[in-house]
Amino acid sequence: MTLHQNDVQLFTKAALDTFDLKEFSIDIKKALVDLKDDIVSEFEDLNSEDTKKARCDHFKILGADPEDYAEKILLLDSGKIVIYGIRHMGAKPEYPFIQLNPNYQIQSKADAMDLYEKIKYEFEVFMPKHICFWSRDEIDADFFGSIYMVSTSRQMKELNEWPIEDELHFIKITDDSYYDFYLSGYKEFHKCSPELSMKVTVNSLSTMKESLDDGLLYYIEMNGNRVGLIAGVRRKFLGEEGIYFNEIFISKHWKGRGLAKAIQRKFITLNTAGHEFVWGTIDSHNLPSFKTAKSNGRKPIRYECFINLSLGGSNGQQKG
Repeated sequence: MTLHQNDVQLFTKAALDTFDLKEFSIDIKKALVDLKDDIVSEFEDLNSEDTKKARCDHFKILGADPEDYAEKILLLDSGKIVIYGIRHMGAKPEYPFIQLNPNYQIQSKADAMDLYEKIKYEFEVFMPKHICFWSRDEIDADFFGSIYMVSTSRQMKELNEWPIEDELHFIKITDDSYYDFYLSGYKEFHKCSPELSMKVTVNSLSTMKESLDDGLLYYIEMNGNRVGLIAGVRRKFLGEEGIYFNEIFISKHWKGRGLAKAIQRKFITLNTAGHEFVWGTIDSHNLPSFKTAKSNGRKPIRYECFINLSLGGSNGQQKG
């Protein structure tokens, strides 16, 4: 299955419309090229025989075969098209959901449920719990997953310095010895907050290696104590130069002291020239990280919307 060039352009424009960019200046042409590459590469990768087999072997869903993991295309009236396929929240087989990527904007829960009715028979073997799509607005979803939080390095540098910044010392990490400290800290975090174990997950060593290779992985120390670490990567945002936060981790005994917001801002002052976008995705249930990002001027501009299927599209959860 392939995507036609004209269809790719429509999907790309629709994807760009899921970002609320009214407060930011970007080059639309570069953004469209960046999104086009992502859409095409993901579609081709998920439809490769190797990837379909690998996913099927990994999740081991009873009755599923590799073709059930293919990305598919739904043709609707008036030129509307939807790419859709199965995903697993937190890479766990017990939390399947259907990802919807239309070449237009889904405006409501009802719109999403109408689409689900047309394709649900294809996913009976998975018994999906949710359907998911992206939106620039906080629509009437049952809950939100990841939220894009964005600012610019110039705007963050212009903020008043947090009082504690002078006490923070950044120690560059140059090998993998930090990972046991990081992993044990996350285990303690998940033990204290088990409800976040699937939503706020520990990064793999390979993911963190991106930050190590970019020279943007640091221990944070204060008054001689190691209080956490921060990891960033130089990753473009819609075709523009950017800094992406892979991780901001604070050890349990140092939480609640306002360290995260000071660490984040100081990291930007040390590692940017002023023209970069500063961005990352934060799970809506991770309220401390969400507040930290907002305190440093980062704005929510894109929402991962989830509709619950077990109760016909409503589970009574509040928006995150």
